Amino acid sequence: MRAVALLVALSLSLIASAQDEILTLFPEGIPCANEHTMEIVERADIGRVVSKVHNPTLAVYRPDPARANGTAVVICPGGGYTILAYDWEGTRMAEWFNTLGVTAFVLKNRLPRWESEDCRHKVALLDAQRAMRLVRMKADEYGIDPQRIGVMGFSAGGHLASTLSTHFDAGDPNASQSVDRENCRPDFSILMYPVISMDPAFGHMGSRTNLIGENPSEEMIEHFSNEKQITEETPPAILIHASDDKAVPVKNSIVYYEALLENNVSAAMHIYEEGGHGFSFGEGRGAVAGWRKVCEDWMSEQGFLTPRLQALIIDGQNNHKNWPETTPILKNHLLNTGLFMVDVATTPAAGADMSSFNPDFSKYDLVVSNYNGDPWPVKTQRAFEDFVANGGGFVSVHAANNAFPNWKGYNEMIGLGGWNGRTEKDGPYVYYNDAGEEVIDDSPGKGGHHGDVHSFTIQVRDSVHPIMAGLPTTWLHTDDELYDQLRGPARNLHVLATAYNDPSIRGTDRHEPMLMTIHYGLGRVFHTTLGHLNESQLCQGFATTFQRGAEWAATGSVTQPVPEKFPGKKETMMVEK
Repeated sequence: MRAVALLVALSLSLIASAQDEILTLFPEGIPCANEHTMEIVERADIGRVVSKVHNPTLAVYRPDPARANGTAVVICPGGGYTILAYDWEGTRMAEWFNTLGVTAFVLKNRLPRWESEDCRHKVALLDAQRAMRLVRMKADEYGIDPQRIGVMGFSAGGHLASTLSTHFDAGDPNASQSVDRENCRPDFSILMYPVISMDPAFGHMGSRTNLIGENPSEEMIEHFSNEKQITEETPPAILIHASDDKAVPVKNSIVYYEALLENNVSAAMHIYEEGGHGFSFGEGRGAVAGWRKVCEDWMSEQGFLTPRLQALIIDGQNNHKNWPETTPILKNHLLNTGLFMVDVATTPAAGADMSSFNPDFSKYDLVVSNYNGDPWPVKTQRAFEDFVANGGGFVSVHAANNAFPNWKGYNEMIGLGGWNGRTEKDGPYVYYNDAGEEVIDDSPGKGGHHGDVHSFTIQVRDSVHPIMAGLPTTWLHTDDELYDQLRGPARNLHVLATAYNDPSIRGTDRHEPMLMTIHYGLGRVFHTTLGHLNESQLCQGFATTFQRGAEWAATGSVTQPVPEKFPGKKETMMVEK
């Protein structure tokens, strides 16, 4: 075996064949900085081995855009907290993840063995936390779902990954650096023959000494024994180990796995009879070489390899001035389904030049309108009509049904609308009578009205439709505007739920449509009239029907279960934050 030592200048980055770029973790200045010059040893069997890291970085590996699924992973190579097996347990893994459609980031973290007494137990975790924050901050740039970012670690890198998974925080909202306001919790962990515990009975003493010294305090031992730090908030994990591992006893994986189960955290563990330690892909070592398929299957079962639906929310103008607050609520509702990646397109302000507003609708499975304002350019209108007619999903939220009174195609999409000059010329009123019959009313009159803001009961009219299936037949919705006297083309319109509009609060004494579906060409539209106040959109009834309606509009089916906590006949319920 031949080894060639290379001293590398501070400005030199690690470069691998499929690497896209290098991200510096602390461009503003490195906490606990050292004065090292990074060293790399090129080994014929495992590739580059890195030590004495000065400037921690992330190497970015992006998959073919056609395969990308929105999942990302930060990879922590092992090496006893003395070196990093950078290719063997880093770049090779990144390239493999790319074949699964996963964006990979190889962490070049500082190594405790070479750090000062005050900093040795801090630096690796500081680097891993900053790496996770940085990836999450750049999620949009890299086409990553910020709720599908995991961590993978090998040996001591597995200890770092499990430390990140048990010692995370939600970010500091007052931090001077925007990156430090990001959450650093991984969404999943892949732990390969990991060091987990600092317990001398089965921990890896070399990693322990390098991290917390020869004579650590009991407090420090407890703190970095990650099996003792697991809570119900710890991310799901898969652990891969071999029984004949003489360096890091398999008990490390077992105690972590057991603690995950005790805290009701999803977990999987695969222990191979043979494989030893540091097997990487495990080629030539028997059954252990199959761990990649096991890991891929686990990620698939967890939903991390399924491409996310692409959603676009349009806002920028609205007679409801709280639209800057409601768009983030709608976005979070979509993200919380685990089904969507979400972009936001904001139009120019009212009265400004709208000619540049031309989103590429073809990139999306779903468009959500939180917009009521100036007309879009004709070119954009035609593109949106084509998008929906050719099978795109569309959700109209509350005042979006006030928009575009003179746009024929849009009014056919929403079925019913109000205000902005709508009258009998635009189509009939649609409502239900006390006998439960749908009424199509062609009588003259203005379109669009609401009484006082109040809480009201939603009554399901179609309990079989995928959006409504499993929901209670009635529930109390929190304070909101109850839209009435809506009128429009009403072609291919199907009412899912109504609400009685009491005359005592300036209502119509009719059962007005609240939730509707419309078919426009090959496209599906879900129309909710709910959602005036921020609190209205935070009602669990609104959230659930919006989420299920969005999935139906995008796919034609609904896979989301009805939440256990849902409003009842006499009590409303807000979304848990």
